Amino acid sequence: MAVLPYVIDGTAENFARVVLENSRRGPVAVNFWSPRAGPCLVLMPRLVRIAQEFGGRILLVMLNTDDHGELIARLGVRALPLVQVFRAGEVKGSLQGVSSEADLRALFSRHAPVSDAVMQAHVRGDTAQAARLAAQSALERPGDPYAALRVARLLVLDKRPREAFALLDALPSEARSEGEIAALHAHLALIATLLEGGDEPPISQADGLFREAAAAVAHDEYETACERLIACAACDPDYRQGLALRAARALAALPMADEARAHIDALLASRR
Repeated sequence: MAVLPYVIDGTAENFARVVLENSRRGPVAVNFWSPRAGPCLVLMPRLVRIAQEFGGRILLVMLNTDDHGELIARLGVRALPLVQVFRAGEVKGSLQGVSSEADLRALFSRHAPVSDAVMQAHVRGDTAQAARLAAQSALERPGDPYAALRVARLLVLDKRPREAFALLDALPSEARSEGEIAALHAHLALIATLLEGGDEPPISQADGLFREAAAAVAHDEYETACERLIACAACDPDYRQGLALRAARALAALPMADEARAHIDALLASRR
C-alpha cells in the first residue's frame, strides 16, 4: 500500500520500530484497515491525499488488520476504519469511521509540527512560502497568539512589515501585551508610521515625536528614537494606547552597543 516516502506498510514485526520509535521523533498516524471492509477502502485515498498535503510532517502507516490479529487484539482495536496518531509512543488522537478530509486534516494539524516545514522553506530562501505555511498554522490554532507572532516575523523577513503590523494589531489587547509580541508590535508600529506617515503634518505634538522616533529607528539611531518616545509618552501617556512607552521598551531588546543600552535603560528607568 505504500505509495509515498512518508506512507509505509505496517506489520506486527515492524510496529515497534516504524510506529513507536518514530513517534518519539515526530507524529505517526496509523490507519487500521481491512481489504474486506468497504469503508476502509473509501477512507484510504483521502488519507493518502492528506499525507501528501502535509509533505512528510507526519508519517502515515497502513496496517492491514487481517494479517496481524494478535497485534490488533493487543492494541485493543475493535472497529474499522480507525486512524490513531502516536506521539512519544502513546496514542494522542484518533478518528473512527469514514472521516472527511477536513476532519483528517484537523487531526493531523493538531499533531504535525509546522515549524520544520516553515524553517525548511525559509532556509531555502522561500520566505513567502514560509509565511504562508506559518499563516496556515495560525489559522489552525486561533487560540495561539504565538502562531501569529511567527507569521509576523516571517512577513518582516519577507519585507512586508505593514502586513506584519496589521496581523499583530488585530490580536486581542491582552495578547498584544505579551513580551515578545509587545516588542515586535511596538517596533513594527514605528516602521508603519515611517512608511505611512508621508508628508502630512503631525496631528499633535505627541504624534510629531512618535514620527521622529520612527525616522530615527529607520537609521538605527536607537538612543535618539528612545528619547523621542519617552518625550512622546510624557507629552501624552495615552497616545495610541500607550504605544510610545511599549516601543521604547521594545528598542531596549534590540542588539546595540553597551553604552547605548545603558542610556536607554536610564531613560526607561525615569519613567518607572
